[in-house]
Amino acid sequence: MIAVLDSAGMRQADRVTIEELGLPSLVLMESAASAVTEVVVERFADARRVVIACGPGNNGGDGLAVARQLHARGLAVEAALLVPPAALRGDAAKQLDLARSFGVAVHECVEDGAALARLLAGADVVVDALFGTGLDRPLDGAFAAAVEAINACGSPVVSVDIPSGLSGSSSQPLGACAEAAVTVTFGAPKLAHLLPPACWRCGDLAVADIGIPPWVLDRQAKVGLVEAEDVAAWLPARAPDAHKGHFGHLLLVAGREGRAGAAALGARAAVNLGAGLVTVATARGAVAPIQSLVPEAMVDPLPTGEDGAVTGEGIEALLAKATALAVGPGLGLGDGARRLVDEILASWHGPLLLDADALTLLAGKLESLRGRGTPAVLTPHPGELGRLLARETAEVTRDRLGAAAAAAERSGGVVLGKGARTVIAGGEGWILINPTGTPGLASGGAGDVLTGAIGALLAQGVAPKDAAAAGAWLHGRAAEIAGERRAGAVPASVLARCLAKAEAELRRPA
Repeated sequence: MIAVLDSAGMRQADRVTIEELGLPSLVLMESAASAVTEVVVERFADARRVVIACGPGNNGGDGLAVARQLHARGLAVEAALLVPPAALRGDAAKQLDLARSFGVAVHECVEDGAALARLLAGADVVVDALFGTGLDRPLDGAFAAAVEAINACGSPVVSVDIPSGLSGSSSQPLGACAEAAVTVTFGAPKLAHLLPPACWRCGDLAVADIGIPPWVLDRQAKVGLVEAEDVAAWLPARAPDAHKGHFGHLLLVAGREGRAGAAALGARAAVNLGAGLVTVATARGAVAPIQSLVPEAMVDPLPTGEDGAVTGEGIEALLAKATALAVGPGLGLGDGARRLVDEILASWHGPLLLDADALTLLAGKLESLRGRGTPAVLTPHPGELGRLLARETAEVTRDRLGAAAAAAERSGGVVLGKGARTVIAGGEGWILINPTGTPGLASGGAGDVLTGAIGALLAQGVAPKDAAAAGAWLHGRAAEIAGERRAGAVPASVLARCLAKAEAELRRPA
């Protein structure tokens, strides 16, 4: 798991390293500059002329150190200083003195956009060292104009720590910001580097070790980035003498007449991710399609009304044989579906996943999930999460991580907030961010596949938060695998097939 920090956490990690452990701040700055220098010379090997835009504070000091290091390697380097030299303090002022003593051309471009534009013209690479992760207000005046000039010059941009104009603590750009081809950050990724839309401004992300110990970073983190090694550790072992009884029984309560596909996709995903047994409880009109699409699954009809949906009766007998339940895809929003969900919540205390229609039926009743023996897993998209919290979808989208955390707190469950860079909140430990996935997941039925994947892991005894994170990772990786052979959207049926390939990658001996 990779620790992810916000701006305050990074400041504290710096403070502990400098003040308590005794590593001089100038050493950290030199290490940071060396990391940026290496990225510039390795990724842009043909570059000969580099322009470095330097702002106030330590980010500008980092830029001046990069200028000196690149100059010492023989590149043509010009530093554009966007503040008066007298405004620099501490390590940044020292770096200015060093740059000048080494012969770096330092141009004072204070309130002089034309001078900056002239320097940027013809640059092979531009290094953005205006502002760091601690920025908490939109850029204005000369700094906003500088960012616009950098973006307009047409040269690839390497941002120092973060593209100027972003805050390390927010997924939302504050206003005008640099558009980086590469961002080199220090110690740990920040929230803005990983969460959209801010992360789309960062380009490729390089995380450099500059001497801050990992345990210092971990102590400040509240968020973690899921890695393949984490998911591999969460997968249930499959012993040579194992049989289907060792891998649980998922009861998928889903589907109605005309919506059998949602249930079939969930069942197919559950089968492919190794649930020992899968039973679909569904309306009578959906039984035959599901059985034909997923012959490995058992399909039990529930009493069905004239609307082709369940009446809310008949679930009790099926609960006894299940080890986990997944409820919601294609179920419907009528009175029968509502009664069925209420009955399940009252009668079932084991591993439970609620998705799709079940989440809509739960709106206004999040607190009813508190106190369960096993925390429920909820998998809402932003609209569903907004209904659960009585918030507008746009508000949820602006802070999906915060919204998922709020829903987890109110429900006592694990909340998986769907979207690019899915977030998983609740339970013990850090809030998690899933890095896998592609735009191909914007396809009907993809969420049903995720339901089946997580449900299969719950049925096999994986803890709720681990199951949610592992299911999201495998789901995203399946989309990446599918995307290797097809452009555009990934049909959900293809996605379900690729789950097994994603799992096999993790189980394959290194």
